Amino acid sequence: MTSRAVPFELVLRELRGHNFAVLSTVGESGQPQSAGVNYSVTPPGQPLAIYVMTRSHLAKARNIARNPRIALVVPITRKLLWFLPPATLQLHGRAEILSWTDAEGRRVFRRFLMGRRILAAYAQARRQGETRVCFLRITPDPVIHTYMVGMSLWSIARDMESGAGESMIPD
Repeated sequence: MTSRAVPFELVLRELRGHNFAVLSTVGESGQPQSAGVNYSVTPPGQPLAIYVMTRSHLAKARNIARNPRIALVVPITRKLLWFLPPATLQLHGRAEILSWTDAEGRRVFRRFLMGRRILAAYAQARRQGETRVCFLRITPDPVIHTYMVGMSLWSIARDMESGAGESMIPD
């Protein structure tokens, strides 16, 4: 099976147009662990990085502290045909744990409603003594895999394998 080339601009538009993903890490026992997360992406003109806000004692952060390799899947739901399986972006990369004061993390989270709510909730938690708030910064590997991105449902219905695609992050 060969993957079709998907323009990076399309992948980036979809990545920036959403803010929910499933983050997978490797647990202490070697078992995969996944969690739904809200994320935000660096703005145009900056190297691609994905930010997640969390707390350092949670499994995803503890796992990343031991093994920074991650996988991330972004479901791309359809507004009208929401009941059909979503298209997806699938990437691998490396994550690092940053302070909750990280300027870029705070900046990208201010760009969307849920991000502002998450920032406010963690600010409230900090005022109440929570000291474990942090950002995860994910640097994706050069290839992002896609499924059904930029394709019509009719094309997929005729040939499901035609939905597989790849996009290269430009240097």
